[in-house]
Amino acid sequence: MAFDLVPYRSHGGIDLWDAFFEVPHFHFREYDLGVPLDVSETKDRIVVEAEMPGMNSKDLNISLNGDLLTIRGEKRQESETKKGDCYCSERRYGKFSRSVRLSANVKHDSKIKASYKDGILRVEIPKAESKTIQIAAS
Repeated sequence: MAFDLVPYRSHGGIDLWDAFFEVPHFHFREYDLGVPLDVSETKDRIVVEAEMPGMNSKDLNISLNGDLLTIRGEKRQESETKKGDCYCSERRYGKFSRSVRLSANVKHDSKIKASYKDGILRVEIPKAESKTIQIAAS
């Protein structure tokens, strides 16, 4: 008995795997606003930049607990646009939270800097000196 291979056909041109994980279909309670991050490391600090257009810096809460940096906030809707019987709103509003575990030991002191300009939050965290300990196997 011979079997023929049947070519894969997507359903209506939509890749079901990718469609399932798109943001509109995958919400986590009230925290459904995506916050894209860039994390980089220099010789003496870790820099985290988060893209948050349309935010007010007063609506942001930034905390560092051990090596876990958490950014929380709320983007408030200022006005609605209605035209006739059609209502369209693609911008997202609401509470969000994003955490990232940092790759190096960091100092928990007053030298941590945070700034917000042109929709980009920048957090600079000084690195702590790491000490290497040699361990002899017996």
